[in-house]
Amino acid sequence: MRSAETALRAMGPGIPRAFVVLCLLLGLTSPSRADPPTLTVDIAGVSGDLLNNVRAFLTITELAGSSSLTADRIRRAHRRAPEEIRRALQPFGHYQPTVRARLTPGDSGFVARYDVEPGPRVHLEEVEITATGPGAEADALREVIADTPLAPDRPLNHAEYDTTKRRLIEAAVQAGYLDAEYRRSQLRVRPEAGTADIHLVLATGPAYYFGEVRVLQDILTDDLVARLVPVEAGDRLTSERLLDLQFALADTDFFQRVSVDVQRARATPHPRRGEAVQVPVVVRTGPRPPRQYSFGLGYGTDTGPRFSAEAKFRRINRRGHSIATDLLVSRVRQSLGTRYQIPIGNVRTDRMSFTGSYQRADLGDGISHKYTFGVSRDRLWHGWQRSLYTRYTIERFEFTDDTERTRFLTPGISLSRTRADDALRPRRGWSLFLDLHHAQEGVLSDTTFTQTRGRLQAVWGLGARLRLLGRVELGADFTDALSNLPASERFFAGGDRSVRGYAYQSLAPKNAEGDVIGGKYLATASLEADLRVVGNWGVAAFYDAGNADDRWPPETVAGAGAGLRWFSPIGTIRLDYAVPLDAPNRAYRIHFSMGPDL
Repeated sequence: MRSAETALRAMGPGIPRAFVVLCLLLGLTSPSRADPPTLTVDIAGVSGDLLNNVRAFLTITELAGSSSLTADRIRRAHRRAPEEIRRALQPFGHYQPTVRARLTPGDSGFVARYDVEPGPRVHLEEVEITATGPGAEADALREVIADTPLAPDRPLNHAEYDTTKRRLIEAAVQAGYLDAEYRRSQLRVRPEAGTADIHLVLATGPAYYFGEVRVLQDILTDDLVARLVPVEAGDRLTSERLLDLQFALADTDFFQRVSVDVQRARATPHPRRGEAVQVPVVVRTGPRPPRQYSFGLGYGTDTGPRFSAEAKFRRINRRGHSIATDLLVSRVRQSLGTRYQIPIGNVRTDRMSFTGSYQRADLGDGISHKYTFGVSRDRLWHGWQRSLYTRYTIERFEFTDDTERTRFLTPGISLSRTRADDALRPRRGWSLFLDLHHAQEGVLSDTTFTQTRGRLQAVWGLGARLRLLGRVELGADFTDALSNLPASERFFAGGDRSVRGYAYQSLAPKNAEGDVIGGKYLATASLEADLRVVGNWGVAAFYDAGNADDRWPPETVAGAGAGLRWFSPIGTIRLDYAVPLDAPNRAYRIHFSMGPDL
């Protein structure tokens, strides 16, 4: 007190003594701010799924990482812990556990320890899983009942019970029994006896069939919409068929919003199927904008900077006709084209296309100017995208001191297919493209030739991070002499997506002046391994081989190297360091490319 009195005298008579005393008392009694206590939680006696579920139920484990801990919060959570542990063990059939809980304060914080003895497991005694009603014998329901792990004398597992219960009603709804419901759904546990009974009795209700299917829209003719709808009145109504109906409309360029309304309140008895019912279905739609404009920028070592643009008119009449114009500008290729498309057959996949285009392209050491007019019939054929086409081409090809002009009519066929578990970064998948076309001298053609070409790509996943990517490309021109072959129909190799380590289209036969003029045959192959290192970044090593030649098989050259990968939202972006193994000086090349793996 002597120091306090000294302070009061020093402040002089101008400040009320009561105020000063109050301030001193508040300062003396204010608690000092201390660091929050720490908390360690130790659980013994359980492991695996039991331990994980106990940790998920315990409030005190959530507090362990909190920055606002207090001793009171820790003690409250500790008092709740034994009951939370008991509830966490019940889903696994342990209804009589022993829990010894201890909370120990210390200088460095609190330690909460829980010694758990799960106790005996409850076993199933009576198990009744059955379906009644018109769908009782449906294959989907019988499969679920046969596959369930629930059986007498097995340990009780709540997750197995919940899964069986969910699968059974999902199977009924997917099979078209939309009114399916449980007449009895009961899990009765007798902890003292260590037994439990399960009763699941599902009443399927009647089978549903499609009645009238109405699509509400005003942009297309009724006939075209009817060809879009993959179901008819009288078809079995299942959840899968409803999704087919929705996707059939949503996957077109016509509709942006599609919702399917099964009007169960208007269901009527099926005229020929006993207890079954027919129900009308109304599909409500919203149209896509009639016009679409898109622009793109890119870069590749082969092409340099490139710019693309497209203007698409999705529907120019109520019959679903469309027209699109696209532009591409790069260092090695410039093109402008238009296509007019008419839906036929299966409107989602089949169409007639009329095309016209101009293209200027660097081919080897020459420049090609090509005007093409064509018609094609494209359709989905046994899982393949098939195109039957006829193209008429007028081409002018310029060398340093020479210019060639030719025209040719080429009917042909192409097939393509892609199967992959992921479109952007597949772990397993393949793609295949095949093409065959022919020109006959005298039939709007100055020459005769037949060309066939194929490209196969595949991906294999090896573990969680490693993939192998393979590619093979083969081509052949059948003609009397290379000089009779239009320049755009010749083969060239080398570049980002061919044989890395060599310049773009530098691998092909040359003329007497040393100009690369293309070959009659093509064979290239590639094997690459890429490893995801961190996040979306990875590294790769590769080996490419092949060539274009006038003889079969072509004389093979090879390139190898390593690269950096970024698995971006638009596909893989690749930066490669490649060495040409068969070049005289083995000068390395940098390759940059982007796009899908398949």
